[in-house]
Amino acid sequence: MRRIAPLLLLACCTQVMFAGYSDGFITAGEYEFGVTWRTFDPPLIVDGGGAYDILVRDNGRLIVKSTSTPLQRYVSGVYDILLGNNAQLLYLGGVTEYIQIGQNTTATLKGGSINYIKTMRYPSSNENVFIYARDGWSWIDNDPLKGIQGNWLDTGTFFSIEFINDFDYGPVWQNIKVIPEPATLLFIGIGSLLLRRRK
Repeated sequence: MRRIAPLLLLACCTQVMFAGYSDGFITAGEYEFGVTWRTFDPPLIVDGGGAYDILVRDNGRLIVKSTSTPLQRYVSGVYDILLGNNAQLLYLGGVTEYIQIGQNTTATLKGGSINYIKTMRYPSSNENVFIYARDGWSWIDNDPLKGIQGNWLDTGTFFSIEFINDFDYGPVWQNIKVIPEPATLLFIGIGSLLLRRRK
């Protein structure tokens, strides 16, 4: 029995050391539990795989290109994404239940299906959640405390993201910046008109 215990301990440690995502990728057919990522270069890239939760800490960077679908806990999608310290998220597609965004983190959202966002941050003049949406987006039920809806800028597909407000911090909407802003769209429109006249 004394010989078996160290072997079992070694087997458990080996399994943790060689987790499937240690190469920086969670791809199709892979589903992970309790992922922690702490590096910026290389980032952790989810492209077709899934995870129960991904904790990105320190200067870590997470890029979600796509996930397994549909969203099911313990089976597919990336259920929770938790950003802490100076972490960065680039979300391009896939399905996720919940994203928690800490004080000094940034989240750039450009596609996919995200059900809930919570920001644990005091509002400042510098927002830390960037949502790329087409003109015509709105707050859900015209209430910025509820959430945001619209169409993603690149794909035009519809999104609806509810906010979880923690009033120990500021409301989520105060940390959101929608890109492009109406003024940017106006300049793009004027620029395209001037280019047409030149031709």
